[in-house]
Amino acid sequence: MAPHAVDLRPVTERSATQLGLVTGDQLAALGVSRQARRTLAARGALERLGATVWRLPGHPPSLHQALLAAVLEAGPDAAVSHMSACAWWRFAGIQPGAVEVSVPRSVQRGRRVNGLVHRTRDLRPVDVDARGVVPVTTPARSLIDAAPRLTRAQIVDVLDGATRDGLINLAHLRWRLDELRRRGRPGIRRMLDALPTDDEPRRREESWLERRLTRLIAAAGLPAPRCQVRLRHSGGVARVDMYYERSRLVIETDGHGSHATRRERQSDAERDARLGAAGYRVVRFTYDDVVGRPDHVVGIIRTYLALDAAAG
Repeated sequence: MAPHAVDLRPVTERSATQLGLVTGDQLAALGVSRQARRTLAARGALERLGATVWRLPGHPPSLHQALLAAVLEAGPDAAVSHMSACAWWRFAGIQPGAVEVSVPRSVQRGRRVNGLVHRTRDLRPVDVDARGVVPVTTPARSLIDAAPRLTRAQIVDVLDGATRDGLINLAHLRWRLDELRRRGRPGIRRMLDALPTDDEPRRREESWLERRLTRLIAAAGLPAPRCQVRLRHSGGVARVDMYYERSRLVIETDGHGSHATRRERQSDAERDARLGAAGYRVVRFTYDDVVGRPDHVVGIIRTYLALDAAAG
């Protein structure tokens, strides 16, 4: 078939499943010769992105497309990894940067990938999520790979959010860390230090938002509150998130996944009223307060504690 007679419909259908991308091998399987590709590129019907990856102009560039292009260029066993994978999973505080992919060290490829290629000897199927269009390392493996470039505080924040969102299971993470530690991987010790231990029953009772607030309070130099305290009121006993005994200040946190229904909000209001009648001062902070307005949160707590100090 002459280049001008190439039927692009099969190419369009194939690329539609790959964010507008198609490889040289796929084009060859569809009957598009090298000369036809050059002709189509000259006419603007195909755009070359790498040694073997092409894009149909009707699909605008995007981050996901760039990641998939790097994976296709690197080969069938490649996966988005490291900081790129952390950004893919929307880990707290991780922003998209340079494209990074991992390939098994046994794979010999000489192609130039538009990004950073990590060759590894321990990338296993259990480490790759291949359910979507773009193969990407699992949340646990992504964090393990990125750990050498993250501080302990950053790892703790990521763990808090990822476990809250169900992305990382701590038992699975510990198992994978134990296997990889024997290979002397960097960052493993920092990861292990960031994991909660079995002798922290109080912290296991706290939510991610409470732990975030606890660290916020400590960073501001404020005294540490007692956590998960039972207080008596006229209606019985209330278990509160945080409590300053001297100030009789109760702090409650409302996350995205809780206190959503009218009945739950009504129950909270009734309990807060009973605590108030018993002489406690109740302050509630939302997820947006703690994460987006930390200065406001610290200022409110500091004001209540200062009021008590002035009265004393």
